[in-house]
Amino acid sequence: MKRGTMQGMLVLGAVGLALLAGGCNEREQILALQNKNEALMEENKNCRDQIIELERQNAQYKSDCDMKDQQLATKNEELAQLRARKDTGGPTASGWQRTTFGDKIAVGSDLLFASGRATLTSDGQRALDPIVRDLQGQYRGLPIRVYGYTDSDPIKKTKNLWKDNLDLSANRAMAVTRYLISRGVPAQEIETIAMGATHFVSDNKSRDGKKKNRRVEIFVVKMN
Repeated sequence: MKRGTMQGMLVLGAVGLALLAGGCNEREQILALQNKNEALMEENKNCRDQIIELERQNAQYKSDCDMKDQQLATKNEELAQLRARKDTGGPTASGWQRTTFGDKIAVGSDLLFASGRATLTSDGQRALDPIVRDLQGQYRGLPIRVYGYTDSDPIKKTKNLWKDNLDLSANRAMAVTRYLISRGVPAQEIETIAMGATHFVSDNKSRDGKKKNRRVEIFVVKMN
């Protein structure tokens, strides 16, 4: 083989190898670009999913806020109605105290009952008679609540009669309720409630304070 011919073949071979190497690099570049594109598409999908979730959460938050606003508006309306509501039971009777929801009168337990007892005394009955007249007259037809209260001293001398102050207050309130009924106040209008040693109107450190706390309150509900 001639020397010129051999050199030509070597040149062609080198060119062929260069083209082959170039083709491999191009395929690798294309594959790398495809992989990068797939990664970008996956990232884009994740971003869309996050956007959808955020939009869902935003819609839920908006719904919750709308509900809270509606509840607040309802409560404000109820409060406005309560403030604007007027009593329907007429003026307050003499000796009674006007409150937000009605009128009440308190009678000392020491006037109504003997110490540690729950049977009305004759003085106690006389003290209740004017209240009966008010209930049958000015407060006729209105709901009545009878609350019994005691001081904070534990039951000692009459432990054989009462389990505790709540028991004593219940029986005293029931005694007053029974008397009201016996004098013609409709039983279905009366609710009897034992409060025991709670809701003090004075301290329990002095004799006078304890006396004020031992009481029966009669409450007439005048609000619709």
